[in-house]
Amino acid sequence: MKCAANDGKEAVTIDNIDRYCYEHYQVYDMLKRLYPGDSMSWKEHLNKVLDPNFNASWKVSLIDTSNDKTLDIVAKVARAELKVST
Repeated sequence: MKCAANDGKEAVTIDNIDRYCYEHYQVYDMLKRLYPGDSMSWKEHLNKVLDPNFNASWKVSLIDTSNDKTLDIVAKVARAELKVST
């Protein structure tokens, strides 16, 4: 199975998740750790990750400071997760 983030790499299975290559799994894991859980849905969280107008202290590490947009690798995983969660 190929990585859901469309990088052409083979997906690996880690913690029963088999959608991503190792690199994109690390991003997925980071997003899950930043997810507040009870205060919003996973889908809402992912949309906030992708929303250029949403600012929060937890989002600082996800931003490319050269253009103030979500890092491409993070955006790819967030978009892939949104496809799964809909």
